[in-house]
Amino acid sequence: MRQLGQKILSDSLVALAAWDKQGLLVPHISVNLSNAELRNPNLVDHIAMELDRCGLSANRLVLEVLETVVSTNAGNIIEKNLNRLAKMGCGIDLDDFGTGHASITSIRKFAIQRIKIDRSFITHIDSDDEQRSMVAAILTMADRLCLDTLAEGVETPGEQLTLTQLGCGHMQGFLLSKPMDGEATTNWLQNRRNPDGGNVRKLYTA
Repeated sequence: MRQLGQKILSDSLVALAAWDKQGLLVPHISVNLSNAELRNPNLVDHIAMELDRCGLSANRLVLEVLETVVSTNAGNIIEKNLNRLAKMGCGIDLDDFGTGHASITSIRKFAIQRIKIDRSFITHIDSDDEQRSMVAAILTMADRLCLDTLAEGVETPGEQLTLTQLGCGHMQGFLLSKPMDGEATTNWLQNRRNPDGGNVRKLYTA
């Protein structure tokens, strides 16, 4: 798992650096961290080395950790790694929020900066009052805690509109794009440049 994680991190940062050279100014890229990776005492040094190798600042990398990891007794090494990464400048996302019963204390303890609302809360949010009320409560909590938000699994224009009206910060899902390989992603980004050839238009994907 560690070797796979290292490969994913390396390929992601290489892609981000390549987009920079092509003038495709993607603000940051997100990479998931497994429980095994988070328990690696050399994790922070490895990530710092990879960022330096690609000539990227730490704030260009967002690291995603599952809510089930931080909602359990994760141990000091995970807490230490996440806090060191946050201090280094990396973003820390809490993935699949709403499925792992993470407490507000654990959100603070693990230096979480953005919560990703699980798609189970997003599906039919435009037609289900209970879903809409639940997400509205999550967004209010996030606002009070000064946390950014991202909705997962947005698949319809109605869901996107409702989330925009509720004030959700970011969105991802098949409505915006299905998974793509590197070349297809580059083409997708190029097609979304401003007409004057400047920065890529604001993206709502992670």
